[in-house]
Amino acid sequence: MALADDCQSLNLESLIGFNGEVPNGLQYTSCGGYVLYPLGSIVVLRNIATGKQAFLEGHTGDVSCIASSKDNVYLASGQNSFGATKADVMVWDLKQTMKNCDEGNPSAGGCLIHRLNQHLGKVQSVDFSCDSQFLLTLGGQDDNDIVVWDVEKGYGICGSPAAKDSALCAKWLNNRNDRLVTAGNYHLRVWQVDVNAPKIHAMDAKMGSMQRVMQCVAITNDDVHAYCGTKTGEVLKFRIDRDDIQSFNDPDRVRPTLEDYSRERFSKGVKSIACVLNPATGNSNVLAGGGDGTVQFLNPLLNSISKYRTKVTGSVTSLSISPSGIGFYAGTNLSQRYYVDMKAFEPELRGTCHNAQINDVKFPRNCSDLFITASSQDIRVWNTRLRQELLRIQVPNLTCHSIDLTPSGSTIVSAWSDGKIRAFYPESGKLKFIIGEAHTEGCTALCVCNDDDTSPPWRIVSGGGDGRVRIWKVTNSHQSMLHSMKEHRGLVTSVVCNSTGVQAVSASADGSCIVWDTEKGLRINAMFEPTIFRHVLFHPDESQYLTCGSNFKISYWDSYDGSAIRVIDGGEAEMTSLDITASGDKFVSGSGDKTVKLWSYDDGLVLGIGEGHSGAIQKVAISPDLSCIVSVGSEGGIFVWSMP
Repeated sequence: MALADDCQSLNLESLIGFNGEVPNGLQYTSCGGYVLYPLGSIVVLRNIATGKQAFLEGHTGDVSCIASSKDNVYLASGQNSFGATKADVMVWDLKQTMKNCDEGNPSAGGCLIHRLNQHLGKVQSVDFSCDSQFLLTLGGQDDNDIVVWDVEKGYGICGSPAAKDSALCAKWLNNRNDRLVTAGNYHLRVWQVDVNAPKIHAMDAKMGSMQRVMQCVAITNDDVHAYCGTKTGEVLKFRIDRDDIQSFNDPDRVRPTLEDYSRERFSKGVKSIACVLNPATGNSNVLAGGGDGTVQFLNPLLNSISKYRTKVTGSVTSLSISPSGIGFYAGTNLSQRYYVDMKAFEPELRGTCHNAQINDVKFPRNCSDLFITASSQDIRVWNTRLRQELLRIQVPNLTCHSIDLTPSGSTIVSAWSDGKIRAFYPESGKLKFIIGEAHTEGCTALCVCNDDDTSPPWRIVSGGGDGRVRIWKVTNSHQSMLHSMKEHRGLVTSVVCNSTGVQAVSASADGSCIVWDTEKGLRINAMFEPTIFRHVLFHPDESQYLTCGSNFKISYWDSYDGSAIRVIDGGEAEMTSLDITASGDKFVSGSGDKTVKLWSYDDGLVLGIGEGHSGAIQKVAISPDLSCIVSVGSEGGIFVWSMP
């Protein structure tokens, strides 16, 4: 891979996405002006008032936990790692990140303070002490160690195995920097920290015959009680006072104790929990989020308050109370972000995104204001400038592999895993027509021929998992198959038509690209390479084809005889997607090495590189006005890059 002399980093304008599977992944900053959330290997800071974003990049795996300090100075994030490798904890300068966000420099550097490397496999939880002097980190199932760090100097002070069984959550007390709580499988422990010794000492809570898996923990403002949400749907109340560290022979006089538990259970468990001080009574009420999407207030006696109960879509994995106390954010595992006002207690949807791999992205022809994405169970239409979802077309329990639009933009045509082709109206999302049993092993690729769809008939070319390429005629009253060609021996990964609709090219996993006469349904030419082809496209002047695949290469082919003209190295992993400008002087590639690259077509040199995805990039698209590049990945994120 050759870089141009003026090769630059692509500027990440904005990011649409949120990993709702991360426990407590959606959080307010202590000033209340920003929210934090993870997406893949990135932590996103968003200004609530302006909508501006800043991105913290540096993790080598998906972010697994985040926490910010109470003085708004630090942010910590942990990650997952692969195999028997250490998982990093990164400490960031939160003030600098806010400055980058407000100044419109989302990817500006200068934010990383420390990279802490201690835990094996996964960092389960992180939290700052009340004075921001110490950082608590908890390792995942394969590590299960608890470590206390000096935040300013970035070194470990003391540590210990968290418990005999897995610990799942950890929290510092609100008013003490020498005491913290961990909970997990069948245990709750209160820890005393002596940084001068240095020493950390655990005391198990007395639970009697109660055996529960505790998934989340919250502590009251006065540090008297801790509330835990369990996998079986109860909320447990513990008194967490304990003795200080004593000599070996001295008996324990005060131990943490289970005081009460809720009689009413939450369906599918309690996934998140928070304590809210009631200013009228001075008591701490409990806000709990269930696996069934229920958000419910409980009083100190753990009785539900029927007036304060609502429901959202998905399991509630995050609850974050605003510092003003007038409302809270709720995040779900379906990547939905809700704001709930404390008085009205009605959820307001503030942010949406895909929660699974995105398989395709397309701009309407000659329209840069909108783009369309395809994923598991749905197709979504987005506003490019506002980064907001405008329309969602849902087809339950199926996956959309490919989408295209008719030249006039009047129809969205989509390929689905059940082998059917479905067409929808782009304004309403209503179904226009279905081509049933288009392919027996799923419809994996399609394109709309450049026919005038305002005066039918017009045509669709589709490819399937059975290796067949089929051409369909669409009229106002019916849809019929014109041709069915079976020459590929593997699934068809990409199909594209030329400007007149006379020719189509299909790429397959069997290492062949075939050029078809769409009017006669016959093969014109074929190109072979020892690779799994992932994408094929025409150069705008139609003199050449461009392909990419699993051999890490991008190949140029002569359209006259199908001979290879040039092969260039695309990256360090398989090349998954291509798109080219209307002039043909530049093209964009996406690959399994998680990078977006902008290329000079004639020179074959890289002009710009965009890094940020935490999974393989599935598709890339250049906006018709050449203002931005949109890339979508396996982590479910939509990345919008500035076009240099």
